[in-house]
Amino acid sequence: MNDTRRWVFFDLDGTLADSLPGMYRAYENFLGGYERQGTRDEFEELNGPSLPEIVAILKTRYGLTDGEDALMAAYKKHILDVYRHIVKPMRDAAEVLRSLTNRGYRLLLVTSADRDVATEFIRSQDWTQYFTNFLFGDDTFEAKPSSEIYNLALKKAAAPPDAVVVVEDSCNGVISAKGAGPYVIGLEGNQTKESLLQAGADITISRLGELLLLLKPLHE
Repeated sequence: MNDTRRWVFFDLDGTLADSLPGMYRAYENFLGGYERQGTRDEFEELNGPSLPEIVAILKTRYGLTDGEDALMAAYKKHILDVYRHIVKPMRDAAEVLRSLTNRGYRLLLVTSADRDVATEFIRSQDWTQYFTNFLFGDDTFEAKPSSEIYNLALKKAAAPPDAVVVVEDSCNGVISAKGAGPYVIGLEGNQTKESLLQAGADITISRLGELLLLLKPLHE
């Protein structure tokens, strides 16, 4: 791989955190609290937008009468519950972060997750040490698949697109990253190889540990 790429930008949900089953439960529990029932297809559609955008969509779609602040608080409580009790790191995540840091790469987290939720999880895994910086869903006006968050990440890293590799597991995330210009690796699992490539991924991997075969030490 191009040895000018010295940054790796990671998504969180479904990439570093095996969170989507738990997030689906949070989605179901949130709607269930208002005697509504969602669908798997709708949940997949909402993998990318920020929490305020998700709440606004669900409020309109299901005719929820509570104010957005109350809905946000209710949904966030469900998300925090699943992060504390269900969500685990993806297989190989800790080893990948440690190894890439030791190989000289600089890492940046780029997630649609709320700052409080993501930060608590990163701290609980003792991963803060690996990241140079972070961008959260509440740092942007437009969530994935908009490229705003990745454009902001490039500015925060002070890095050109050709110096960056992005790892994303969702089609919305791939579209967002690719629109900003970096090389994008799609992580299969929540989406198929074909759908990730169709969304614009340059290549795909079937498990996170394969990154260590692609990203060699920078001093070699």
